[in-house]
Amino acid sequence: MFDTSVYRNLVLAFLALVAISQVYKLYHVYSNNNSQISALRDLTWSDINFIHTTDTHGWYSGHLNQKIYSADWGEFISFTSRLKEIANENNQDLLLIDSGDRHDGNGLSDVTVPNGVKSLPIFMKEDYDLLTIGNHELYLWENSRQEYEVLIEHFKGNYLSSNVQFKLDNGTFVSFGDKFKYFTTPNQKLNVLSFGFLFDFDRFNDHSKVTSIKEVIDNEPWFKEILKSYPPDKVDLLLLVTHVPISRSWPELYYLHTVLREFYPTTKIQYFGGHSHIRDFIVLDPNATALQSGRYCETIGWTSINLTTEKFDDRYSRTYIDFNIDSFQHHSKITTKSLFDTERGIEVSNLIKTTRKELKLNDPIGYVKSSNYYIDYVPITDSKNIFHLLTKKILPTLVTENENITTHDERIIIINTGSIRYDLYKGAYTIDSQYIVSPFENLWVKLTLPKGIAIQIAPILNDQGYIAKHLTPPHHMDDAENKNSLKRQTRFRYPVLDLTEADKQTIKNSKKKAKLTKGYVTFDDLGHDGDDTPHKAVVNFPIPNVVDSQELKKGTPNDELVDLVFYDFIQKDIFWALQQLNYTLEEDSNEPEFYSKKYLGTLLNEYIKDKGL
Repeated sequence: MFDTSVYRNLVLAFLALVAISQVYKLYHVYSNNNSQISALRDLTWSDINFIHTTDTHGWYSGHLNQKIYSADWGEFISFTSRLKEIANENNQDLLLIDSGDRHDGNGLSDVTVPNGVKSLPIFMKEDYDLLTIGNHELYLWENSRQEYEVLIEHFKGNYLSSNVQFKLDNGTFVSFGDKFKYFTTPNQKLNVLSFGFLFDFDRFNDHSKVTSIKEVIDNEPWFKEILKSYPPDKVDLLLLVTHVPISRSWPELYYLHTVLREFYPTTKIQYFGGHSHIRDFIVLDPNATALQSGRYCETIGWTSINLTTEKFDDRYSRTYIDFNIDSFQHHSKITTKSLFDTERGIEVSNLIKTTRKELKLNDPIGYVKSSNYYIDYVPITDSKNIFHLLTKKILPTLVTENENITTHDERIIIINTGSIRYDLYKGAYTIDSQYIVSPFENLWVKLTLPKGIAIQIAPILNDQGYIAKHLTPPHHMDDAENKNSLKRQTRFRYPVLDLTEADKQTIKNSKKKAKLTKGYVTFDDLGHDGDDTPHKAVVNFPIPNVVDSQELKKGTPNDELVDLVFYDFIQKDIFWALQQLNYTLEEDSNEPEFYSKKYLGTLLNEYIKDKGL
């Protein structure tokens, strides 16, 4: 059996050598007073180059209240078209990759029934070379059906899914798209073998099926038969398009990598990951790297591979491109917006505007005047934290819609923090805002419990020993996995090298008079110069798995019955906590009762409409 700890130690030793070189390089860049720091860092082009998106979740309008991510999908299409022109002029290859999760997170994708009806045709305007499926395409049958009937048909031959299947009306399971693709790149004439994988996801609808990567490798003969059919002399590059976190705390890609290395000892391998909503770049070995490109159209990932150099430092590059026009034009080497825009890009931008108007996404419900409310930019106890807002003001407005249940004078309402997807910003609050903050349409259910038991549920679910990656926001998944580990010692971390005063002055005096805005400062295996725009780092404060709103009276005895209300999505977790407390439900009440279908987003709508913030 493969020993992952040995493998990780070998990789870390290799990274240490790379790191010394990178830190030395960064030190001289940032400490030399004569160095010229551009407001934007340039892309590094090589033999083969990639543009990568993942976890877009319908954000094709761009971020209307955040200039740093304000480009729309039409402008992204113009950008990739301009980069394709550059690649062709220089006889280099540029491939466009998407790693899935196109639903749940924005009004453009979620306000329709079924969701995605309006957003997917916009997404499909981009000419992706390879793409795969995410878990958010599998929660609801109608989304899976769209994926199978619409996207796979449109991207026929480019849509890869090696471990996810769709159930036809006759009961037969078939692959979502193709299990693999073998092709030759247009300019460099590279022979590429590619697969598409989803992580070991178990909450799929009954018309779909996910087989774990390990099970595919170990128990499905087709996979190794394909590897044998395309020996190393026929493969210049292995390309893995996945919806799997590339973090070392997720073992799935590393098991896959070990098997691939048995068949291809020195072949270049490039992985693309997703799901955990972070920017990251991992070096698996001297000939293999992995890129993950953030979330919500905040980031376009870029990586390039020099296939001829023997020097590791010159072999790979990666850049995380902020999703805005300044970045797009800079990297396109086109300074005029009118010259940058393509006919197709303008057409898609106009389609987005028309669709938003049709869906009334810009019509205000109310206004947020007092503050922005953040998921984790401020501590959870801060009045500007969105969970503080929800537990103190919004959740107490929930009223049961079930006339047939008995309610009690006291109650506790629990939500998992992952039910909130994004920050709430000042300004007009629209139906779009609702889906941005909380798109999920889960049902509220209720258990009747003794107070002494009910008050212990949230603390148990937040205990360091309880790992449930589905409870927290995706970008906190590694924190949940590693609460008791030496996480920051198992990933090589670079020292924070602040810009010198001279560097800051250079940026200030640049042609665009750029300032260091707050944003991502990404630490990865190549250092912390990957973000195309230098930013002031934001602090991400820790958040728990769940939060609760307690409506309890002082002095009530612990055996007094209270209502425990929660989303049905976390029912398994609630029952797990009860088991830990050795509490057994009465036979006639061992299933939660329906409480309300007024979703969290709807509660927020009504509060802001009636009272404002």
